Amino acid sequence: MTGAEATRFWVGASTLGALGSAARGIRPLDIAADGTVTLGDVVEVGPNPMYLAVSAATGVLGIVHELADGLVSTWTVEGDELRAFGEPGRTGAADPCHLAFDESGDWIFAANYSGGRLTAHPSAPDAAADAVHAVPFSGSGPNPERQTAPHAHQAVVDSARDRLLVADLGSDRIRVLALDALPEALRHDESRDLEIHAGAGPRHLVIAGDLAVVANELDRTASVLDLQGGRELAWFDVDDRVAPRGLGLSAIRLTRAGTVLIGDRDADALVAMRFDRDARTLERLASVPTGGRHPRDLHVSHDERFALVADQASDSIAVIALDEGVPTEVRATLQTPAPACLARLP
Repeated sequence: MTGAEATRFWVGASTLGALGSAARGIRPLDIAADGTVTLGDVVEVGPNPMYLAVSAATGVLGIVHELADGLVSTWTVEGDELRAFGEPGRTGAADPCHLAFDESGDWIFAANYSGGRLTAHPSAPDAAADAVHAVPFSGSGPNPERQTAPHAHQAVVDSARDRLLVADLGSDRIRVLALDALPEALRHDESRDLEIHAGAGPRHLVIAGDLAVVANELDRTASVLDLQGGRELAWFDVDDRVAPRGLGLSAIRLTRAGTVLIGDRDADALVAMRFDRDARTLERLASVPTGGRHPRDLHVSHDERFALVADQASDSIAVIALDEGVPTEVRATLQTPAPACLARLP
């Protein structure tokens, strides 16, 4: 599919079959301006390519392979074909579940969930493949089943402040790592971490200027953070009508219209919240069932007319119409094994 109005994604998936059917690899997905969606052929890239990201600077595709012995791999994208960009590197920790590129595309930051640490990897093909920097975290939270140890769940580059934010579900903290010492070091001063209210379980966040909004997996709330002041300002129920099933919230996106979209795995739904930056508040606007099960990730088309939701447990991707960033209805459902991530090309 071609044309400026089309949006291309690469779909990450589980090859293990623990939740949903076992996939063989990742595959491209195109959505046109009218909502027509096309899935491309599967490309095998190694075991369990659960989360993908594309560098806006270089176009390189990065993949974390969520395994007991975690891996990071890089690929060049040529249409529907992928070519290995460098040697896969080990994270030295278990279950990497998210990655992000720095602005230059020279570094990949991997959040290792079970390993409780952040690892930094060079993305150049001639660089050493294994992790150059590893930053372990410590701490815990009040939830005895999910917070006995740190669980790094996402890495986000905060370019305005030259730092990295790491959502740590296990310790109710947003870890703050300085980037100014790269490539020699990646510095973590625990006193600069942002504390989230106890038992929240921060999973993913989005940055909005000097503020951030965090989807808290465990207590089904969304927090507003002051990034300049380094503190949590308030938190809001995402949908208090839903009975918790122990699955909680998942991914979060911020639209240009100022709507925050959050995956709700307890309701198997896409939730929209109005974000008032001046008042620093969030208000639920809509909740649309995806028709699938276990919405693991979500993203929007470039024109923001559609949201795509990866329902891993039902082997499906829901295409949901948006009106000024607010979901209205499911327009289509695509079948594909265990979709876990939707990485949008710039």
